[in-house]
Amino acid sequence: MRSLLAELHLNCYLMLGAFLTRESNLKLLVLYESQIERCYEMKVRFVFVLLVIALVISSVSAMGHDPIEDWAAGIKEQYGGTTITVAVASHPSVEAFKQMIPRFEELTGISVVLDEMEEGQLGQRMLLEVSAESASYDAMMTAIEWSPLVASSGYATPLEPWIESDITPDWFNYEDILQAYRDMFLWEDGMHYGIPYAGETVFMFYREDLFEEHGIDVPTTYDEVLAAAQYFSENVDGVDGISYRARLGWEFTYMWSIFLAPFGGMMVDPATGEVALDSPGTVASLEYIRDLWQYGPVGVESFSFPEAWDAFMLGRAAIMIEASAAAPEVENPDKSLVAGMTGYSPLPAGPAGAFSGVWGWSFAMMDDSDAKEATWAFIAYLTSEGMQSEYLANGGIVSRASALGDPDLQAENPYYQATLDTLQQAAALGELGLSVVLPTPRWSQISEIMGIEGARAFIGEISVEEAIASMQAQVSEVVAE
Repeated sequence: MRSLLAELHLNCYLMLGAFLTRESNLKLLVLYESQIERCYEMKVRFVFVLLVIALVISSVSAMGHDPIEDWAAGIKEQYGGTTITVAVASHPSVEAFKQMIPRFEELTGISVVLDEMEEGQLGQRMLLEVSAESASYDAMMTAIEWSPLVASSGYATPLEPWIESDITPDWFNYEDILQAYRDMFLWEDGMHYGIPYAGETVFMFYREDLFEEHGIDVPTTYDEVLAAAQYFSENVDGVDGISYRARLGWEFTYMWSIFLAPFGGMMVDPATGEVALDSPGTVASLEYIRDLWQYGPVGVESFSFPEAWDAFMLGRAAIMIEASAAAPEVENPDKSLVAGMTGYSPLPAGPAGAFSGVWGWSFAMMDDSDAKEATWAFIAYLTSEGMQSEYLANGGIVSRASALGDPDLQAENPYYQATLDTLQQAAALGELGLSVVLPTPRWSQISEIMGIEGARAFIGEISVEEAIASMQAQVSEVVAE
C-alpha cells in the first residue's frame, strides 16, 4: 500500500516537472493544475479508504472480544487447577447456579464442589463449624439470620477488600445490588460479610382467575384475607383458602415475624431495648395466624417452604403469603399449574399498618479458606451484573436494581412491582426501628424459641397466652447472657 501511495505522489510531481519545462504549454497551466489537484485528491481518498478499513477491522475485532472470557483467561492463568468446596441449601437460586457453574469451570479451570443440603441442616452445619472454630468449606450460602454470628465469630471474612481487589471484574458492579439486600450482611465493624444474590421480601400471591370468577376483590387488609380464605375453603372444591409455612422452629418464626408489626407487636422495644414479646400486639398477631390455620391445607402446621409453594402451584390454595423467591417457580409452566393465572400484591394492612421485611441469601467466604482468590472469583462471577441475565433466565432471584427497574423485565415478570412495593413496606418497618430479624449473634436461639412456642400455640397444644409468656421469659434470659 505504501508503494502505491508513493507512485501516485511521484506521478503528480513528474507531470508538474514536464509542464514547467515547456513554455509552449503555459496555456495549459490551468489544465495541469486541475490534474495535480486530482492526483492529490486521489491520494487523500486512498488514505481515507485505508483508515475506514482499519476502523472496520478494529471494530469487528472489538465486537469479538468477550470481557467475561478475557477476565476468566486471567483467572485461569493464575488459579486454574484449584478446587473449592461450597456449602449450599436447596433453593431456586442454587438450581440456577448449577446451570452456570460448568461454564465457570471451563473458563477458569477452577473446580467447584457443591455440598447441598436442606436449609435447617445447613444452619446446623454452620453452628457446628463456628463452635469448632474451624471451616471445612471455602464458601457458604448464608442467610440474614446467620450473618451476625458468622461475622462476629470470625468464621467469615470481610469482603470489602475483595470487592475492591484486582480480581473483581468491572462487570461485577456491587453497587447495583439493592442496598436493602447488601446491608442484610453488614456488621457492626462497618464491613459486609456476604454478597447477596437472592434477596427476598414477602408478599401476597393470589389466584387471579378464582378471584375474578367469584367476584372477590384482592384483599388489602388482613380481615379481608381471612374472609377470602374462608370463602374459598367453603365454596370451591379442592381449593383451600391459604397456604404458608408454619413448621415448628425457625420457619414458624419466619412467617410469624411478618404479622407482628401490622398488629402492633414487636420482639424488642426499640425505645428501651427490652424484650417486648408480651405486648398486646404480639398476642393479637399470633391469634390471627392461628385463626388462618383452619383455612389452610391439611398438614400446613408441618409445611416448610417447598410444601407451602407446592400447595399453591398445584392449584390447591387460592392465596399464599410467602417469600418473593417463590414467584419464578410459580410462573414456571414446567413446575406450576397456576403460571399466568397468579396475581401479586403487597402485604395487606393490619390495625397498625402494612409492613413487610427483607431476608435473603448470600455467599460468605470462610476466613480459614486456603483458596480465597479462586473462591472470590467464583462468587464474583455467579453474582455479577454481567451474569445476571443468565442467572434470572435459569430461575434465579432478582436482587439488582438494574433488573427490577428494567421496563421489559417488569413486563415479563408481573411480580417485580410487588417486590418493589414490599421493599417500601420493609423500609417503613425500619423507620419504626423494627426488623423481622434481630441483629444479634443469638438470633438463632431466639428464633428457635419463638418458633417452638408459637407453633405449639398454633396447633392448640398450649394457649396463645402461655406461649407468649414462655417465650418472653426464655428470650429475656438469652438476651441477658
